[in-house]
Amino acid sequence: MGGNLGETVEALASDFNEQSDSVTVETSYKGSYTETLNAVTSAIGAGEAPELAQIVDLGSRLAIDSGAFVPMEEALPSDRIDWSDFQDPVIDYYSFDDTVHSLPFNSSNPIFYYNKDMFEEAGLDPESPPATFEEIRAASETVVSKGVAEQGITFANVSWFPEQWFAEAGEPLVNEQNGRAGDPTEINLDTDVASQIFSWWSDMYDEGLYNHAGVGAWGAAEQAFLNGKTAMWISSTAGVASATAGAEEKGFELGTGYYPTPGQTRTGVVIGGASLWMTRGLSEAKKQGLTDFLLWLSEAEQQAFWHRNTGYFPISNSAVQLLEDEGWFDENPNFQTAFDQLSETESSVATQGWQAGPATEVRTLIQDGYVSMINSDVTIEEKLSSMKSEADTVLREYIDSKG
Repeated sequence: MGGNLGETVEALASDFNEQSDSVTVETSYKGSYTETLNAVTSAIGAGEAPELAQIVDLGSRLAIDSGAFVPMEEALPSDRIDWSDFQDPVIDYYSFDDTVHSLPFNSSNPIFYYNKDMFEEAGLDPESPPATFEEIRAASETVVSKGVAEQGITFANVSWFPEQWFAEAGEPLVNEQNGRAGDPTEINLDTDVASQIFSWWSDMYDEGLYNHAGVGAWGAAEQAFLNGKTAMWISSTAGVASATAGAEEKGFELGTGYYPTPGQTRTGVVIGGASLWMTRGLSEAKKQGLTDFLLWLSEAEQQAFWHRNTGYFPISNSAVQLLEDEGWFDENPNFQTAFDQLSETESSVATQGWQAGPATEVRTLIQDGYVSMINSDVTIEEKLSSMKSEADTVLREYIDSKG
């Protein structure tokens, strides 16, 4: 984590070190989620694994299959942690075979951001953000036709967003119960939901309504929105704090809404972000020190601090209660949006989120596939078919590699 997020991580580690007599936590920056996952797997292979690793949500299956980590439910003393205090969607995501394998840390979901001033200038209701694909198209057409912004909406080209749209539609992305019942062998890109998602996305680009910030370009998309190129933006809850500060600096009122849905169905969103994994085979001294740090990190005070300074969810009910008692959500309604959205999410195979060992490879195929759709004459259906074929091959080769 870099920028404000990285600074907040450093602040937490520093606070712990100051109050600890015998344990020092050292943090190490390894780049993006994918770069960090690659660094961790390389370190494991070299016998140099870190004591604690922050691993992206979809790296969970790969982490379990590596055998390098001890499940948190086994590692942390049952008399010192109350797993029932954790938010259900968060703890469910990181549970496999009824066992919690990692400690949720930076948990998020995607939300909708918009410029209320631009909405008002365009004659749109600033208190009623669009909630579906078609409503976003209509709002974008209005904003652009009235010259309020160059384009209607922007968001980074990342697979996480289509994955979330599958969940909102109540559809699993892969077979084997979204990869939770076993290693998946097929991805569901040959469905009406997939066609609806990618047709809308590419049509918005073709019609000049969507600002294509680039593959993985989270920062570029945020700047396009804050600088007034678009009136709307989709991003993670992790952007609430920085977006709020950015909107204040640019002099406009920021609004937030639920993640838009492909159709009228709203099932809910999937937890994103990352979690913390404890390496096997640690000395008793290191294991004890790490246990003390993790238990401290999961306390309500630290979780509330993390939430206030980033926008990531407070992962426990006690942290939510602390924030509510302080009046935090009343004073900061944009932070409330994501929390309400998560609370209303229906528990299902689709919303628990998909898992697969080669998930990062599949995500890359989806992101690159979208670029091909907007930069070539290939039809949506043809590209989805080839993406499915490639992804199915990757999924099956992973199973073969396990023996």
